Amino acid sequence: MKKMIIYIIIIVSFLSGKTEAQVNCDLTIDENVFDINGNDLDYQPGSVICLKPGNKDYLLIENIHGTKENPVTLINSEGTVVINTDHYYGIKVSHCSYIKLSGNGSSKDKYGIRVERVGQGTGLSVGDLSTDVEVEFLEIANTAIAGVYAKTDPTCNDFSSTREKFTMYNFVMHDCYIHDVLDEGLYIGSSKYTGQVLYDCDTVVLPHVLIGTRIYNNIVERTGWDGIQVSSAEQDCEVYNNVIRHNSYVATPGQMSGMIIGGGSRCKVYNNKIYDGYGDGIDLFGIGSQKVFNNLLVRNGQDYNPDSSTDFKHGIYLGKVDDAVATDELNEIFNNTIVSPKSFGITYSNDQCPGKIFNNAILEPGYTEAGEKAFINITVQENLVEASNNYTSQDVYSARFVSVSEDNLDLQPDSPLVDNGFDISQHGIGFDIDNRTRPFHNFYDIGAYECQSPFISINEKFQERLTIYPNPANDHIKIAFDEPGEHSLIQVINLTGQIIFTQQLQPNIKETNFSVSDFKNGNYLLVIKNDQIIFATTPLIIKHYD
Repeated sequence: MKKMIIYIIIIVSFLSGKTEAQVNCDLTIDENVFDINGNDLDYQPGSVICLKPGNKDYLLIENIHGTKENPVTLINSEGTVVINTDHYYGIKVSHCSYIKLSGNGSSKDKYGIRVERVGQGTGLSVGDLSTDVEVEFLEIANTAIAGVYAKTDPTCNDFSSTREKFTMYNFVMHDCYIHDVLDEGLYIGSSKYTGQVLYDCDTVVLPHVLIGTRIYNNIVERTGWDGIQVSSAEQDCEVYNNVIRHNSYVATPGQMSGMIIGGGSRCKVYNNKIYDGYGDGIDLFGIGSQKVFNNLLVRNGQDYNPDSSTDFKHGIYLGKVDDAVATDELNEIFNNTIVSPKSFGITYSNDQCPGKIFNNAILEPGYTEAGEKAFINITVQENLVEASNNYTSQDVYSARFVSVSEDNLDLQPDSPLVDNGFDISQHGIGFDIDNRTRPFHNFYDIGAYECQSPFISINEKFQERLTIYPNPANDHIKIAFDEPGEHSLIQVINLTGQIIFTQQLQPNIKETNFSVSDFKNGNYLLVIKNDQIIFATTPLIIKHYD
């Protein structure tokens, strides 16, 4: 009987979520320690430093250095670390490199490190020449300034963070919850890319840039200024899978964007959902090579000065930061769904960079006086921008979304957006906002969602006269056509949308094969097409046998 009671207690404890995740700790920091200084610790690259649960006035992490292969992890253990302070910051990372700050050490709380309030400053500051920092599973709220700062500003006393001396590499922030902050939710990189004035010494300097930036899977709600701002991110920047709601409630001019990609940035911005802010949905002021796709933008700017049609707010606004740093790099705006922006759907105002605006669904923009320009407003020479296969309507219900009232803007099988998109396979987009295969059958859909219904039309006759084997494949693939046709190209696309193999077909062939021995095990998409039409798409599995 005693054994049975013990078993029942264990089972009940498991089902109620009361068990704690086990973290293997190399060092443990007590609750009453607020300053974690690597100069005072016996640690090695790869060490796990555990933070005991409890309340802290603030947390300073300084002088801790891992390596690229073995970063140092700081993680909560056995419970939640809570910070509630009148200090100038909640958490500060100073002079660190190759570290990971994680709130993923407790099974009781998704956010095991929680900054509840910062009376005089920001929730999390990553600065003082810190680089290669990853942050995950933090909750930050009720800050007097921004939720997060990640940059090192030069000063008159210290010029070590100017552009020629310092670069912040690989700042990664994911799976965090930022809400109820007075200024920006996330302020990543300097917004003064073209020059920062140091008034105390009457000097202009160039702030450092960021390379390898990743901002993803975060929730940002109720910010006084911009929801997410990423600036000076010159190379290898991606901002994706974030949800932003009710940004810019203070309505400060120049600080009103759900998401802003600021000066000096080249970013991929995709799979984000931005709702009900006072400002634009997405603002782009980078230096070209902006790739913006699969974003859902709903009611952006709708509540800002609703009686004034001249206070323009946009779903997507693409401008430029400065003529001096403008380039001729291509900007791509593909497959976004924009519903009920206050003024314009998409405005393109960069007169230096060419643009492509394909496969966007734009419904019910508010500035009806502009006529068709309310949907796509190109303010530069029109030959600089190519727009194709966009769906526009003042009737949001015409798009046949699943449920407009519930903001479920996935597509019904009979939607006019289904199968009417431009073929963008050469642009490396093989998924939709929910990371489902794009295209699902033969043709691209318009908007952020790719309808996955088995009832949508496909080229059945072509599929029936096509044989692909073996599948799964080990070392080669053979493709046979029952009869020659106008197909001329075979592509293999991985699940991140990269085209990893292309084979040009000879005219009127009936059979071809190619090696897959160098492909990694996994799932791919095989596409058969010509320059204009996709004839077939089919899943391809690579499985190498030992």
